Amino acid sequence: MAAILLTISIVFIIYIAQFLWYRWNYMQKIKKMGLRGPKPSILIGNIPQFMREVDKAGYDDTFKLMAQWHKKYGNTYGMYFGGHMNIITRDETMIKEIFIKNFSNFANRQVPAMFKYNSLNQSLVQMTKEDGWKEVRSCLSPLFSTGKMKAMHETIKGKIDRFLDIIEKHAEINQVFDIYDDLQALSLEVIGKCAFAIESNVLYDRNDLFYIQAKEVFRQIDIKNSKLVGYSVMFPELTWLWKWLYPFSGFWAAEKPLIDGLSKVYDMRKAGEGAESVDILKLLLDKEEGLHALNLTKRQVVENCFAFLLAGYETTSTAMGYACYLLAKHQDVQKKLQDEIRETKDEKGLTYDTIHSMPYLDAVFKECLRLTPPVINFTGRECIEDIEINGLKIEKGTWIAIQIYAVHMDPDNWSDPEKFIPERFLDWNEKGSLKWIPFGVGPRNCVGMRFAEMEFKMTLARLFDNYELRIPENVPKMIPVVNGIVMSPKDGVKVTVHRRK
Repeated sequence: MAAILLTISIVFIIYIAQFLWYRWNYMQKIKKMGLRGPKPSILIGNIPQFMREVDKAGYDDTFKLMAQWHKKYGNTYGMYFGGHMNIITRDETMIKEIFIKNFSNFANRQVPAMFKYNSLNQSLVQMTKEDGWKEVRSCLSPLFSTGKMKAMHETIKGKIDRFLDIIEKHAEINQVFDIYDDLQALSLEVIGKCAFAIESNVLYDRNDLFYIQAKEVFRQIDIKNSKLVGYSVMFPELTWLWKWLYPFSGFWAAEKPLIDGLSKVYDMRKAGEGAESVDILKLLLDKEEGLHALNLTKRQVVENCFAFLLAGYETTSTAMGYACYLLAKHQDVQKKLQDEIRETKDEKGLTYDTIHSMPYLDAVFKECLRLTPPVINFTGRECIEDIEINGLKIEKGTWIAIQIYAVHMDPDNWSDPEKFIPERFLDWNEKGSLKWIPFGVGPRNCVGMRFAEMEFKMTLARLFDNYELRIPENVPKMIPVVNGIVMSPKDGVKVTVHRRK
């Protein structure tokens, strides 16, 4: 027995020694590539620096730390996110080479080990090049054409009417309230109806199960709330273990009721219910039939609807929340926007076409997303094969990412980058510029950006046509924090609302 225990101990010690030796060599790769970066821990990379930043601030503002690293180490630097080597760049030439010109070698998203077993693997969010991402993207892109967006315009208008009823009640009592909370409810009702014709009552009932489950999924994405996700990032070598443990994770518990519900909706719609509805699920089901059917599986349809739910709910509401804060803070900008909205309404009415023809509303939209981009940590790509770009040799498996906040705050890209100046976009003619990238870069950018833009502009046009927002003197400054993928307002957006004369 003693001999067996001794043998096991020796094997274990040898395994640990080999693991540490492998990790030590792995942590030297960035230096060998000729890149600079923060010094990593042999076990968990640069996560200790992130943890110290969170402890110092009392909340997660590590997006600022990564922007500071650009100033210290250059436009392209290296770091280790747990057990993964990352190249972080804000260099426009580098971004163009990796995300556009050599896209085929960087077509797969950067996905932590634990997330590889969730219910998004057959969606555009996580689908790989090898799994047929390109074919599914070509199928889904037409769903967001101008014609399809116009068809959903009235549906969104009806949801905004409900939202404005809530705003009117806030105006009547004239008290400070969190408009971000109401915008999240609006966005979830919009995406539920437009993605798969689900009628929810989130605006009037925050105990709505649909709302609770969607919020929990986003809470579990954050590694601060999901230890298993965090461990899978730190130790990707144990992928077999994370696969086995995934069904016991909080993320699985949060996503399963939504996936089961979407699966039931799919079956009902397949049987003919809601055939007259104009929504993404109906359009996807139509793609399964006809001469040009693309043979989408039930799993692909359900998981892409799930992806639309997640992407369209949190990000759009966050963008609108920031916009409300910035406009309430800058009363002169709010007044200019209101004047344009009223003039357009009096001349042509507020329709799909007219809201997209307002130059100042478009400038506000772009400047809000530049200054406070909701998505800052979901731009990573994985190198599929060894490649050399601009003299930098990138090995297979390396993660490459853009820190969107750093690009938008780069003084080489924007003058006075920390100031809210919508006017900078009034004569901006850099279409396709990589200086403004809130929806990502290249062929794998956000497929639903037209939908998000439509909801944003419709909501702000209707809201500021009827009301004005103010920030009371005793309300603390709004603080952006990182919650997994999204940069959201830490304590919401506290304002007062007043009817316009």
